[in-house]
Amino acid sequence: MTIKRITNFGILLCLLTFNLNAQTTEKVDTTKLLIGQWIFVKTLDTNNNEVKYVTQDYKGPDGSDIQIVANGPDITINADHTYVKKFTDVNSDKGNWRLISNYEVEYEMLIEKDSRQGNMIKQTQEFLVKKWRTDSNGNYLDASTDKIVLLTENEMRVEYHKKYVLVYRKK
Repeated sequence: MTIKRITNFGILLCLLTFNLNAQTTEKVDTTKLLIGQWIFVKTLDTNNNEVKYVTQDYKGPDGSDIQIVANGPDITINADHTYVKKFTDVNSDKGNWRLISNYEVEYEMLIEKDSRQGNMIKQTQEFLVKKWRTDSNGNYLDASTDKIVLLTENEMRVEYHKKYVLVYRKK
């Protein structure tokens, strides 16, 4: 090897090491920012106007637009990679979360095999001959992904139905 090749190799190695270190630091910072209790504030459209209802991409049986209330759950994201999404006082999802990238969080909901929802999944599997993923205890797993469009220490914005953004404040 010539001195020039050794020097170029050394420079390349330094740049790669620096780049990998920067990527690791960004992911750690995103994780640090995510952890906490996030309270739903409002839903915005593409013009940053607050909306109370969003129109679905599909029509109802009579051909009319389907609208749903534009709200998100309160979300608690824990350092041990567990989460709780609270939709109402009696309806919440819980499970594990992980970062797919600095702007995507995957939530893997645990559905207890003997719960009402677990029993519905059992019946659906038999009817459709479809198998759901399960954990080592036989509980069902259902994954979803949130795309984060903004994340600061006090605010998080999450893409909602591609045309809207859910706004959260950290408690």
